[in-house]
Amino acid sequence: MRAAAALDDRVASGTSKVSIFLYVINTTMRAIEFLSESAAKELADKLPTLKKTDYNAIDELMQRVSQHHGIDGKKLHDLFVAKYKDTPDTWVKKIKQRNEDTISEGVETPEDQQKIKDFIQWSLKTLNMQQPHPKFEFSRDTEQAQQDHRTGMHTSDGNILVYIENRNLVDIFRTIFHELVHHRQDQLNMIGPDDSYPGSPVEAMADMMAGKYIKIYGKQHPEIFQ
Repeated sequence: MRAAAALDDRVASGTSKVSIFLYVINTTMRAIEFLSESAAKELADKLPTLKKTDYNAIDELMQRVSQHHGIDGKKLHDLFVAKYKDTPDTWVKKIKQRNEDTISEGVETPEDQQKIKDFIQWSLKTLNMQQPHPKFEFSRDTEQAQQDHRTGMHTSDGNILVYIENRNLVDIFRTIFHELVHHRQDQLNMIGPDDSYPGSPVEAMADMMAGKYIKIYGKQHPEIFQ
């Protein structure tokens, strides 16, 4: 409607036919580009949430995204490759492998590694996290944690550090969710200079949401209470 009104204004003001034609073409191209970016981005947001990344699971997801945006599967595939420089199956495997590598570096048992991976995926979905997702680092450096007076940190480059030594799983999860809230706040431009001091609104929101959603997750997964 706004584009049509703008076009009417141009016609009424005597703008040349060539200018009107170029205006329509440019507006249409911008709209197509926006829709294309939206389809590829939705696929990128949902791929890491798949429990399985085999052909059938990825194909089913791509069909849903394609239908949602009114395009066919091949078009979505080509849009994704153009934007992310990888096919959907290769891209999601790289993302999942990166997460697995960073978790296995700091967490000892395969059982706890899987629990942390499951919780991170649940948290990303719960917070409607957009790409790029943060990279996690898990540290057992208690001396550094004591010097920093913190159990975790959302870094300036968009990654998340979590100290895990001598901590129960539920406490680790609370820190993970807290820092993920900060990552989402950052995506929404909610964090300004000097906004992250103790007791600040952004910190209060992260504390509140972490406490709330740990209880929700804990009801579904009581095994995290050790």
